[in-house]
Amino acid sequence: MIPENLGPYRLGRRLGRGGMGAVYEGSNEETGERAAVKVLSGHFSHEEDFRQRFASEIETLRRLRHPNIVRLFGFGQQDDQLFYAMELVDGISLEEELRQGRRFGWEEVLQVARQTCDALRHAHDRGVIHRDIKPANLLLAEDETVKLSDFGIAKMFGHTGQTAVGSVIGTVEYMAPEQADARPVDARSDLYSLGGVLYALLAGRAPLVADSLPEMLRKQRHEPPERLDRLVVGVPPAFVKLIHQLLEKDPNRRIPNARSLARQLDALASDLADRRSADGR
Repeated sequence: MIPENLGPYRLGRRLGRGGMGAVYEGSNEETGERAAVKVLSGHFSHEEDFRQRFASEIETLRRLRHPNIVRLFGFGQQDDQLFYAMELVDGISLEEELRQGRRFGWEEVLQVARQTCDALRHAHDRGVIHRDIKPANLLLAEDETVKLSDFGIAKMFGHTGQTAVGSVIGTVEYMAPEQADARPVDARSDLYSLGGVLYALLAGRAPLVADSLPEMLRKQRHEPPERLDRLVVGVPPAFVKLIHQLLEKDPNRRIPNARSLARQLDALASDLADRRSADGR
């Protein structure tokens, strides 16, 4: 039974539920600030290793302050309930948009790429790797601001994540090959996953499709995705090339970091704007 109050938060309607717990709309009774409060499944509070990892990771994530990152307010434990509170975003996830059949134009996807890149640059500069970038973790606010959520959650939950092969952590459809191999990840792993999201927004599906987890992990390691320009017409070739560069199997062949990606996205947007202006004349 979830109590009406957890710490300073009064809980309202349930916003969602998953394998790790449930998310509620909440209000801080001391400040009046609205929040999304995630209440973890009860067994987590009995695992000492998890509690220590949870507290350490949450304290790290609280230091991320960026307009394109869902802000983490804090955490606590009340009786057997571990919880954390984060910014409540009025909007919808990109996964929900895709599920409802929305197809994004390349200009919209370019904006998603640029804003997400800014979020990643802020985090990577502070030594924080996301590890689980996917459409469900990218929220589109009512003002079209992109908000990246669930930083560090895959790492926090370890083997309780979406996969449990070796020490693979993350959501498999958007996972970098080095994650599929349970090798160390770095900023380039997040960029691979971002490339997968951009691909999905344009094509309506993830870069690789499989009928089983072993097959998907094999494809992540060895099989390149189908060329985007065979699936979608009208996407500028330079943008297609950039997305496929993010999806390179070898991290050394990818765009090296979010700062470099931001420069390339800005140059691409500027070049396309110049061409459009020239065509208009």
